[in-house]
Amino acid sequence: MKSSSGNGMKILVLTVSILLIVALVTAGNSTVNGFFTGIVLSPLQRAAASLTGNTTQTVKPPADTEKLEEENSKLKEENRKLNDILVEYYDLKEENEKLRKFYGIKDNNDDFTLVPSTVISRDPNENFYGFVLDKGSQDGISENDPVMTENGLVGFVSEVNLKSCKVTAMISPDARVGALDKKTENQGIITGQPDYCEENIAVMKNVSAQHKMEKGDIIVTSGYGGKYPKNVRIGTVRSLEYDYTGLPIVLVDPFEDVRYIKSAAVITNFSGKGEIETYQSSSVQSSKN
Repeated sequence: MKSSSGNGMKILVLTVSILLIVALVTAGNSTVNGFFTGIVLSPLQRAAASLTGNTTQTVKPPADTEKLEEENSKLKEENRKLNDILVEYYDLKEENEKLRKFYGIKDNNDDFTLVPSTVISRDPNENFYGFVLDKGSQDGISENDPVMTENGLVGFVSEVNLKSCKVTAMISPDARVGALDKKTENQGIITGQPDYCEENIAVMKNVSAQHKMEKGDIIVTSGYGGKYPKNVRIGTVRSLEYDYTGLPIVLVDPFEDVRYIKSAAVITNFSGKGEIETYQSSSVQSSKN
């Protein structure tokens, strides 16, 4: 009986003690709070601090930032040089393609001096599809030099600067090219008219009323006048017409469409250049004497 009574007393005391502790904690007793803080929270805080310290030591900044920046600058410089080399490569490739394109012209015309060029601009106000080439007087180009592609004649140089030149297209009214029908040998003057230039059509004027030309005939330069070399292809006869005065004209489809060309060759010299003008001048001078 004493034992049961003693155990009951102990349970009572333990229960009261627990209730007292809970009451003190709830009331904010500093002693109990300190007890719990010291016993429970402090070890947890130390453990967290230890983990944080270890993490801080593990993640370290770069050992040599200046060295990394220097290496980055070197890589950028090397990349720039590679880009420069690539640009030069494309320039050389384009130049080689132009030379190869016009090799056939030179191969068939040993007397031609050619300056391969690239079309760099077109005047939006130009109604007859003139264009500007990237070669000029420093390359030996002069006014009135003929201009052609691998397909045929396209025009003549009308203005020259040091590093560029303007080309007047063969379909312009300002062009006057001595021409002949390769089959019939009927001659005339190739020029342009506003009514036809939009379709890349040239007009052959000063044609004999008794001409024998037919559709499909090949038209080439005659060489008369010394401004253009002989036998440069121009185009084919499209149709036979008459102008408003009743005189015959021939519409010609050029072998080259000047509206879309991207490169051309300027003929700076050829056999017979200027010979007829010189001969005519000499004849006039002789007659005066």
